[in-house]
Amino acid sequence: MSLNNKDLNLSNCKNIDTLSSKCSDKSDNDSEQFQLTNDSLFLKIKNLLPIKTLSILFFIFHGALSVCMLRYVRFRKVDHMFIAPVALMIGEFFKIFLSTIFLTIENKSLISAGKILYLETLINWKSFFKTSIPAFCYAIQNLLYYYAISYLDATLLLVLQQIKILTTAFFTVVLLKKKLSPLQWLSMIILIIGIILVQIKYPSIKNNINFNNSTKKNESIETTTHYYPLPNPLHIPPQLIGLIMVIIGAILAGFVGTFLEKMFKNNTTSIWVRNFQLSIFSIPVHLSTAFISEYNKISTYGLFIGFDYLVILMTFIFGVHGMVVAILLKHASSILKCFASGFVITLTALVSIIIFDKWPSYLMIIGTLVIFIAVYIYTNFPYKFKIRTPDIIVENKV
Repeated sequence: MSLNNKDLNLSNCKNIDTLSSKCSDKSDNDSEQFQLTNDSLFLKIKNLLPIKTLSILFFIFHGALSVCMLRYVRFRKVDHMFIAPVALMIGEFFKIFLSTIFLTIENKSLISAGKILYLETLINWKSFFKTSIPAFCYAIQNLLYYYAISYLDATLLLVLQQIKILTTAFFTVVLLKKKLSPLQWLSMIILIIGIILVQIKYPSIKNNINFNNSTKKNESIETTTHYYPLPNPLHIPPQLIGLIMVIIGAILAGFVGTFLEKMFKNNTTSIWVRNFQLSIFSIPVHLSTAFISEYNKISTYGLFIGFDYLVILMTFIFGVHGMVVAILLKHASSILKCFASGFVITLTALVSIIIFDKWPSYLMIIGTLVIFIAVYIYTNFPYKFKIRTPDIIVENKV
């Protein structure tokens, strides 16, 4: 009787093992099928929206968010306004923090991320110091634009700043050896016109009825004397000084954008490591810029005058923006960044209607259409390489 019970138990165990093996095989098949389904879904999304398109779209929407946030923070009523270079410096600290997090996720270990940063920063120091070039060029560019405001009219400054689109295209051809068709060059000139039309000050549709009667005949116009921050012993005309500043700034802007694009694309170093390195050099650059431009304010009130939770949130958004630009330059191009910036300006103007009750002008609507035309021309008329077929020589034998 005990033997029969033993055989019965053994048979039950075998049945249980067989059943469990079938269940495990079924679960493995289900998990594999689920994995294949997820992979196919991911591939469909990737094919539908490649990372190049996603980076451009994210740049446009995040750029509009950054501008609207900056506008709200800058134009609210506060006792003391924050110092812009200091806010940018705090944004670089946020960028270091985010770069470290993404590098850790990429390598699945904080220790591995630390080793990579040590290797790429201290051991491979020549490559590390290359990132100082765009950081210092960016600082000089900001200082030139900062001083140019004192020498040029705001509208003229706005127009001249758009030269950076052409300098970006020039450095793309020179540094990246990219070919542009004549229509693509034309599209960039059209883009400049569109951006100027969108940004230029003009009475809005809502208020243009009262525009013609807004100035009274006997109304006195208050004049002010100009303050020129730099010494001018050669007595050079102020507008010429401002023009030189803006042109140099535009050249630096085009060079920096193309240099960063080349750095991100033609290098095996992780994009998060490059962002980390750029921030390391950008922090002292922004700090020195703050002391040069706002020394009196800093000596009186300190570095963090005007900082509150909204300013800190804005600096975090600036930090994220720097990383978005890096992704865009890696997967798209610096020229496409110029076109995307045109859409950022347009989207910001549309959002301003809702948030700030700032209605668009006729010029803004025309400028938006011009930007769309420029993008259409650039994307649909690329440079076509000419394929030369070798000449076939036929010899007639007599």
